[in-house]
Amino acid sequence: MDRKLSYAGLVFVAVVWGTTFPIIKVSLGYIDPISFLFYRFLVATLVMLPFVLRQINRRDAIYGSLVGIPLFVGYVTQTIGLNYTSPSMSGLITGIYIVLTPILSIFVLKSRFDAVKISLALSAFVGMALMTVSSTSGEAIGNILTVGTAFSYAMQMVLTEKYLVKGNPLVFTFFQLAEVAVLSLVFDPSSVMKADTLTNGYVLFSVLFNAILGSTMAIWLMSVAIKSTSAYISALILVIEPVSAVVVSTLFFNFPVSVLMIVGGAIILVSMVLAINRENKKK
Repeated sequence: MDRKLSYAGLVFVAVVWGTTFPIIKVSLGYIDPISFLFYRFLVATLVMLPFVLRQINRRDAIYGSLVGIPLFVGYVTQTIGLNYTSPSMSGLITGIYIVLTPILSIFVLKSRFDAVKISLALSAFVGMALMTVSSTSGEAIGNILTVGTAFSYAMQMVLTEKYLVKGNPLVFTFFQLAEVAVLSLVFDPSSVMKADTLTNGYVLFSVLFNAILGSTMAIWLMSVAIKSTSAYISALILVIEPVSAVVVSTLFFNFPVSVLMIVGGAIILVSMVLAINRENKKK
């Protein structure tokens, strides 16, 4: 995929994922976190199945399933954590993966230490914190769980870069989604018995929205982008995720715009542009 298309795809992913925070938060008033994850990823897997049947191969099946493990841990801790904290706080803490991704790359991908790269990641995180700090609140247990989310997402992105070099992003993504569905069922076998919760119109909408756009489309686009750019650049662009959550709240829930939000957005934009330009000059 062309780099510019990859960047555009990642912006789309960030906006979709930012939107999912308040949607999932409301859904958890009607369905438990694990059951929600099971049906979300079951639907996502079934949607993708017809497109990968003739392309399935052993390598992508093994590595896709492997990378699906940290993805599962990330979604479990994030979804359960949303029961105890606000969407904005969840988005902020999840965003720590922006800083963790280049750090983990040093150990997993054997990348050399790059002070500028880590500084730009930290700068983007500071900008995100400024945008969301005025709207954050939450309990300690939810925040602690979400720290686990950040680490898991960073590991998932770095492992994707490592194992997708010669792989098929579509098949690789399919097995990640399938792995999350299977592990959700293993984690709570009773989830399969809770299909009646899907009769709730909002829960059904949330499952379909998150399955089709937030899982199938988003994780596939992210995998393609990581393959054509890097986990580091992808993480920087995905900093828009919690930012978009604030924007959605502002537009649809009359969330007030503050000076800190404007300053934070400017810092994020500058950090992204500098990092992307710097990486492109290396090519």
